[in-house]
Amino acid sequence: MKPELDNQSVHRYMRVYNYYKQLILSQQLAPGSRLPSIRRCAAELQMSRTTVETAYMVLAADGYIISRPQSGFYVTDIGRTRKTAEFQKSADQKEKKPVLYNFASASVDRETFRFELWRRYIKSALRQDERLLSYGEPQGEYDLREVLCRYLQNNRNVVCTPEHIVIGAGVQSLLHILCPLIEGRKKIAFYNPGFRQGRAVFEDHGFELCDRKQEQPDVCYVSPSQATAWGDVLSVGERMKILREASEKNILLIEDDYNSEFCYYHHPSPSIQGLAGGNGVIYLGTFSRLLLPSIRLSFMVLPPDLLEKYQRRRDFYNQTASKTEQIALCQFIRDGHLESQIRKSRKHYLAKTKILCSEAKRIFVEEAKVTAGETGFVSLLEIFGAGNLREVLYRAEEKGFAFLSADESEQGIRLALSCAAVPVEKFSEALQLLKQCF
Repeated sequence: MKPELDNQSVHRYMRVYNYYKQLILSQQLAPGSRLPSIRRCAAELQMSRTTVETAYMVLAADGYIISRPQSGFYVTDIGRTRKTAEFQKSADQKEKKPVLYNFASASVDRETFRFELWRRYIKSALRQDERLLSYGEPQGEYDLREVLCRYLQNNRNVVCTPEHIVIGAGVQSLLHILCPLIEGRKKIAFYNPGFRQGRAVFEDHGFELCDRKQEQPDVCYVSPSQATAWGDVLSVGERMKILREASEKNILLIEDDYNSEFCYYHHPSPSIQGLAGGNGVIYLGTFSRLLLPSIRLSFMVLPPDLLEKYQRRRDFYNQTASKTEQIALCQFIRDGHLESQIRKSRKHYLAKTKILCSEAKRIFVEEAKVTAGETGFVSLLEIFGAGNLREVLYRAEEKGFAFLSADESEQGIRLALSCAAVPVEKFSEALQLLKQCF
């Protein structure tokens, strides 16, 4: 293995990324040079193809290389022009372009959340003096787990009791608890490779990322209501197919039910965990989209076999979520405000998505195809014959744009747009500027 790739303190894909980045900046790889194919690079560096593919994707996102369909990856001129700045400033000192039109944001729209109502519940929780004098339960406050259990049973057909639920400050913190419980399994595949934070956690714990289509994983991470960056939703049939395959091949499933509440055009499909009867599936959920991203409350439902392992280790973990927020959220749900919050948010974002699509059709006319995602906040904008993706993204970045995802299609260029953080009154202005980038 190359000496530059031996740093075990850095994620595998970042080792590959840094290796090629330095070759490009030092002009050992000149503009226009073709990188080795993913298969060949993986063989030469003795790493998985998924690791190399991720590194190439990050290099492309940062402008060092470009993907040409049916041809491969090539070094761009951008790598050369960035050379001086890269060597003069460290990564954390670089001045970033301000994002003026954030179509990539996972934040929430201020209009969807009643801040004064949430303050009332926080104040009520702070008045529970005796309860706040002690540390929180490592597994999470029991009364919150009780109301969560009822909510999940009624709304997501999840099979559980309060004892099966573990509370944590975000999905990443829960994955750090989960990894030691499944340490006998070594290979993990992600149905949606876009969840980079989750991938990093598993790499930190020694898991090998793999492509489920090319080799059999021990664990599969699936987000049925956000199956791709474009907001695709898995049907019941597709969920059952995943279950059957997992059962036949002894694959442990991790179901991240992100965005399941925002199903606009049909009734939400049942959770995979519920379809499995609660066995062989770890269920994850969060309130970051429903409430506020700053309210760090997520939950994990463990199947019986992993619950036993967790309970033996539970006292070694500290609770990462705020006890005050747990108390507040418990009463918030009991009083029916979570259900009303879901209804309000769905109505708001559906209206916002429709306006964004309407404006895009008006501005791009027949030059593009606009499609609203099945769930969540995502709209797909496909611009016909739009030219070079890297050049378009560079111009868009200069104008202050950020996107959820972007790639080249047979017709042109596809952009995934989230309307959550952009005010409706900015849609027309933003889309007019975006059109100038093509």
